[in-house]
Amino acid sequence: MERRKRIIKLLLPAMLMTCLVVLSSCEKYAWAKLEVPQDLVVSYSGNIFPFCQGCHGAWSEDRTYDKLFANVDTVTPASSRVLSIHSSITAFGSQMLQVDTLLLPAPDVIKIWASQGAEKD
Repeated sequence: MERRKRIIKLLLPAMLMTCLVVLSSCEKYAWAKLEVPQDLVVSYSGNIFPFCQGCHGAWSEDRTYDKLFANVDTVTPASSRVLSIHSSITAFGSQMLQVDTLLLPAPDVIKIWASQGAEKD
């Protein structure tokens, strides 16, 4: 029994040090917010409508556009009602959309589209 205690006393600090070294060696990332190019064009039919169809699949493209446009503020896109209406839906805020070569959060894509005049193309 005495031998067992000595072995534990010797191994415990070594195991603790090993754990600390492993945990402290993990890489840490400082994620910077993605800079969106000024010339990025968001298309309603190519980017927004396919995303909206996930929840509003029974709606036509015209009806989806009309409802969305009625709740989008083209002057101050960040204050668009569509963002506050859908804010309680977890998938809305975490869903990523492909626009050209960028992967952007859905609310950001809608804001960019609104800032570009919310055209139906």
